[in-house]
Formats: sequence, C-alpha cells, structure tokens
Amino acid sequence: MTDSGEFVGKLNQLREWIRENREFDIIDSFSTLHAADIAELIDHLAEQEKIRLFSLLEVEKASDVILELSDQSKEEILSDLSNRQIAEIIDEMDSDDAADLIAELPEDQARAILEKIEPEESEDLKELLKYEEDTAGGLMQSEMVTVPSDATIRQALQAVVDASEEIGNVYNVFVVEADRKLIGVVPLQKLVASRRNDPVADAIDRSIPSVLVDVDQEEVARMFEKYDLVSLPVVDAGNHLLGRITVDDIVDVMEEETSEDLYRIAGLQEDDSILSPPMESVKKRLPWLFLNLFTAFASVIVIGAFEDTLQVMVVLALFMPVVAGLGGNAGSQTLTLVVRGLAIGEVNSTNSWKAVLRQLLVGIVNGVAVGGLVGLIAWYWKGLPILGLVLCLAMILNIFVGTLIGTLIPLGLKWFKADPALGSQIFITAFTDSFGFLSFLGLATLFLKLLT
Repeated sequence: MTDSGEFVGKLNQLREWIRENREFDIIDSFSTLHAADIAELIDHLAEQEKIRLFSLLEVEKASDVILELSDQSKEEILSDLSNRQIAEIIDEMDSDDAADLIAELPEDQARAILEKIEPEESEDLKELLKYEEDTAGGLMQSEMVTVPSDATIRQALQAVVDASEEIGNVYNVFVVEADRKLIGVVPLQKLVASRRNDPVADAIDRSIPSVLVDVDQEEVARMFEKYDLVSLPVVDAGNHLLGRITVDDIVDVMEEETSEDLYRIAGLQEDDSILSPPMESVKKRLPWLFLNLFTAFASVIVIGAFEDTLQVMVVLALFMPVVAGLGGNAGSQTLTLVVRGLAIGEVNSTNSWKAVLRQLLVGIVNGVAVGGLVGLIAWYWKGLPILGLVLCLAMILNIFVGTLIGTLIPLGLKWFKADPALGSQIFITAFTDSFGFLSFLGLATLFLKLLT
C-alpha cells in the first residue's frame, strides 16, 4: 500500500472490524494482502489489537508477517505467544530468519523452543546461532542447492526441482567436492541454457566470489554491490561451503547500516523509534542531551571571556550565530561524506590522508568564498570596514576548521575501532561553535586594540 489515503482507509476499516468482532472479514482481507502490508497495519494498532489480529493469521502467513513488524510490535506479540506457537512459526521460516528470531528471545525460552523443533532443523539453527549477528555467518541460511562436481546439467536441474518446495529463491546451484569444499557456482539462468548432458562443472561462473563466514556484514554488502550479486556462498577458512546469503538479506543490511549511521550521528540508539514509548525514548536520548549541554558550556565560557569586547562593539553579537552556524554546516557536510566513504570502503587507511588534504582544500575555498561575501554584506550594512574584515577572516577560519574536524573525527573514531558516526554531530557542533566564537571575538578584540 503505497498510497497514504488507501492505507488510512484500510486502517480505519480494520479498526471498525475489530470493534464489531468481524473476524472473518479481517481474515478475508488479510488473505489478499502482502505480509509487509499486514505488518504495517498491525504496527499502527494498540498492543491488544496487535495480538488479536496476529492470532488470526495462519502459521505460514504469520511467519512472513512477524519478520516485517517493528521491533516494538514484534516484542509485544512474541511475549503473548506460547513456546509451541513460536516453534510452529519458526518451522515455516528460512533458517537465517529463524535464527534471527530465536536470537531475540531470552536464553531459556530460546532453548525451550529449539527443543520443540525437529532435531535436524534445531541443529542447523544452533550452528547458525554460533555466529555473530553482524557477520556473514549471522546473515547466511543453510538451505541451498548443491551438486557434486561430477554431476550433469540434467542432474543439477533435477536437484533444483526436488528442492523447490523447501527452498525459496533459488538463484544459484553450488558445485562441491565430496567433503563440501566449494568448487564453484552455476547461476540458474546459465543452468537452464546449458545442454542437459554436459557436465555441470563446465557451466561454473568463475566471476562469482565466496565470502568467509566471519566477514563483517558491511563488507558483505559491498561485495553484493561491487559484483551485482543476487546470492553469495559462505565458506570457512578451509573453503568448505556453509551456507548462502541472498540479496533480500543484504537490502535489510543496507537499510540497517544507513539507519545506524544516521542514529549515531545524532546521538540516538538503534532501537529508538518514533513509535517508542515516551519514557523509553527519554531514557535513551537524555544522556546525549546532557553531553550536548556540557559541551555547549564551552561556548558560554568563550563568550564570557570577551564580555568587554561585546560591550564596546555590541554589533558583534548580531553576527556570532552566522560564524558558528556556517562552520557547523561545513563540518556536517564533510562528516556526512567521510562517514559514507568509510561505510562503503571509498575511504580507507591507505587513502585517508588524501581525503584529509582534499577536504582541507575544499574548506579553504568555501571559507574564502563565503567569508568574502559575508564580510562585504556586514561592511555595507553597518558601514564598518573593520567589522567586514573581522567577519571575513573568522568565517574563513571556522569553515576551514569545521571541514578539518568533520574529516578527523570519523577517521579518528575509525582508528580507535569505534563507529565513525558515534555522536559525531554533537562534537562538531560543540567545536565549531566554540572555535567560531573564539576566532570572531578574538580577532575583533585584536583589531579593536590596534585601532584604539
């Protein structure tokens, strides 16, 4: 449901059916909706309504819907389901999604649910749960189509047919040796186009890479983007095939990484959302606001040190926000570019110094252009050449420094193995405000002394 009017109408209709206990109408409506649309509707309901509607879904549909729900809705619904019901839902999922869902549960409950699942599937899930959530192992699923290296095209196609009911989205067939060592990958399209009696080994696409199981998910996402992949085999250090990652999982990773960077730049936690309970959001955001308050006092101290200058030349106060604001904006622009560059691998340890030098050049040029214009405006407006000169120099300095800090903060955090986006915006704002006031008022004080 891409149309907002359609969504609101559907939501109002759903609420009316809930009030009138028209469960058959709800079930009939849900049968024609995509799981993502059902989840979107459920997310906008009250807790008890969410639980009630979810209980109306068939197990197969419920397994798709629960994956699309917001974290808050998922938590509310899972807390109401019995272990048996959760086990039935998990039984319908792909192994990667099932492992992710189990990982969100309390340890005791997860263990109890694993005992209720088929032993073979339970062992597969236990293997997947050994890997960190944000690694290739945490993303992969164990369901895949494999054939031995001496198989024919006909046998490989039959293997795809045999697995079609159990495995969705078969993009590739993986060719392995007897000990599951990966030999290569055959895209389904190439498989269909090959002659049936040809050996499958002749159809292997050598350009499709594999990924080690402990590689970070950001690197996995970069591989999908670089090689235009729809599926990627996951192997261990001995090149034994462990599973596969599909493109739908990478789309989720890209969204997650983008959201994480945006949240951390602003000093927010990833599990905070616009629909979170107010007090929970307060607890998550207030510490960062206190940190921001503490750093803001640096600006207060700087301004306080120049009270005498401000009393002599009150007009300076008019332009203080301009100097601080433009420096902060320049820093934010650079910060965004550097964080993105680090995230997609565009900036690394070998070329980071080039990034710093280029951004410094940008800062100088922007500072001269903006500083010159603002200086002329101040001179013309107030008729004070000295004010225009001071404002021009302060603007050049602060935009240059803002650009420098916007580059160094994320690179420094990366150097110390921290998230480059972590609270960066708060530190840039604090520094450019303080330095902007210091440069502007300091230069004004210096020039006033020279003129008196």
